[in-house]
Amino acid sequence: MLCKNTLSEELGISVATVNNWIKTKVIPPPEAGNCYTQKTFAYIINMVKSDQKLVGRLNSRANRTLQKKKALYYLGITNKERKKLLSNIVNDFENSKLSFDDGVLAVSFAILRSNKLIDTNWQINTASRLDTLLSEWLQKNANQNEVKNFYNQYEIPNFDDDILGAFYQSIQNISQKSSSGSYYTPAELLDDIKIPLDKTILDPCCGSGGILLNILTKAHDPTKIFARDIDEVALKICYINLALFFNNKNIIPNISKQDIILSSNEKFDYIVTNPPWGSKFTAQQKESLCKLYPNLETAEIFSIALYNATKMLKENSELYFFLPHSFLNVATHKKIRSYLFNGENKISIKLLGKVFKGVFSESILLHLKNNSVEKSVFIQNKNNNTYQLPLENITPPDYIVSAISKIEDALLIDKIYKTKFTTLKEDAIFSLGIVTGNNKKYLSEERVSKSEPIFRGKDIDKYKLLQPRYYLEFQPALYQQVAPAEYYQQEKIVYRFIGDKLVCALDKGGNLLLNSANLFISKKYPMETIVSLFNSDIYTFIFRKKFHSKKVLKSHLQSLPLPILSDETHQFIFDLYNKTFSEALSETFSEKNNLVLFQEKIDKIICNAFSIDEEQYNYIKSEIAFLS
Repeated sequence: MLCKNTLSEELGISVATVNNWIKTKVIPPPEAGNCYTQKTFAYIINMVKSDQKLVGRLNSRANRTLQKKKALYYLGITNKERKKLLSNIVNDFENSKLSFDDGVLAVSFAILRSNKLIDTNWQINTASRLDTLLSEWLQKNANQNEVKNFYNQYEIPNFDDDILGAFYQSIQNISQKSSSGSYYTPAELLDDIKIPLDKTILDPCCGSGGILLNILTKAHDPTKIFARDIDEVALKICYINLALFFNNKNIIPNISKQDIILSSNEKFDYIVTNPPWGSKFTAQQKESLCKLYPNLETAEIFSIALYNATKMLKENSELYFFLPHSFLNVATHKKIRSYLFNGENKISIKLLGKVFKGVFSESILLHLKNNSVEKSVFIQNKNNNTYQLPLENITPPDYIVSAISKIEDALLIDKIYKTKFTTLKEDAIFSLGIVTGNNKKYLSEERVSKSEPIFRGKDIDKYKLLQPRYYLEFQPALYQQVAPAEYYQQEKIVYRFIGDKLVCALDKGGNLLLNSANLFISKKYPMETIVSLFNSDIYTFIFRKKFHSKKVLKSHLQSLPLPILSDETHQFIFDLYNKTFSEALSETFSEKNNLVLFQEKIDKIICNAFSIDEEQYNYIKSEIAFLS
């Protein structure tokens, strides 16, 4: 019997999608529990892959794991002739009969022969450590003659630029890279990392050794170099790259296969790495990781890697980790943040922006020195300007780090958060929009009997719902994800989920929401006040500067400061809100002018509550205008 988890892995889709396809009768349900017979399993695989519509969905952006498209990865190679050489080698490999492993071996031979680390007529031997590696590698291949014929075509001088790693990544398809979460680290990001000659250095996710090539010098001792990875081919390339770098066939770096998600008792002076981001694990693997690291409450590999790396540092040692910017402010990573900021560490964060090819999210470089008590985190922007963020501002339960690129912004955010305020953390019920699992089937552009409007994120504007494009006959049992019906049916605040600013409206009509729109219901803090605050430029400023996100997450909204206002002020906002938006129905109403006047009065209340002066208010307005 084969279970749903196996089916999801075979098709490269989530178990949730498998469940949805079962519910919507795209595929048959399991015969026994969650499992299929081999016959039914094979039928489903063949049926899905022969259905053009389903194949289209599998090959969509949401299912990159099935894509087979290859692309050239130059890994920092800028020389035109060098790029052309790489392109020719990749094309020749694609037209050859060589296996993936054979191709890497053949190019390894070509580079080593070109740089006289092996003879032109090299034969299997054990004269050096490099020869032994190559001999063992070649003897595992059945196509030795084809390997030799292939590598004899090329002259590849050594520029210490990891052209072998570039070939390796280029012949991998997108799905392999997406599943492993591995991406090249540009050399310029490593310029400030200096490793003393007498210190040990570990890259626990070394790949082909690109980071090591850029932070080492020829004067370093290879025996103090440690490289780990789970990819055996990458480890072989790493050794070859180091042999080329030091021009030595008998170097003894410490290279071994080891998974960063497993703890180790080894200790090092420096740890530098770019760990995998968002590696794909099965549900069973995630469950195992959560059991293995219950204090982290996550199966995210870079959080686990960072945790293990800190345990592997000697006293008064350092680590450098490349991480997504979301590490600083997404609730998923709050436990590892708590662990770091409650320890005796000096932490610096460099904001890098979008620097990794193929990665949409922005990035940071986390630098940690252990056994060092500091009262601040040091934030460095892309212009190398640095400011200090007091540790007292990184507070439980989420330990969000407001890593802001401008010192002026940091000071202003700090001022706002030092004012007495409350939040939605304990006050509000949050819920998601409906995920139908098959919009083409369930949504209609025409309203029919029993159907009702359903609003997407783009159908939400500040303070109002726009004309809906779609209608839905509400049948919760059919959908992949749906909130309790009463959440949709009552008065609520609806907001766009995707975006870098807050856009929300008070919905008193009990409308349905699609998954690009979410909702929350405040139990104590008046909702007219909340929408008036959140739609202001001031709150968009807070959101952008503090969270630096293209998604409006529940944890973000729960962390926004709601000023402590008097009952009279809440009543004033309530009356102003109702007067302004009831007048919207009159013929004399000018939406632009009336909303400007309304927001100016709300902004004045916010400024008074947070002690924002006129100069600071004008700065906020100019920042939002510039970013819009």
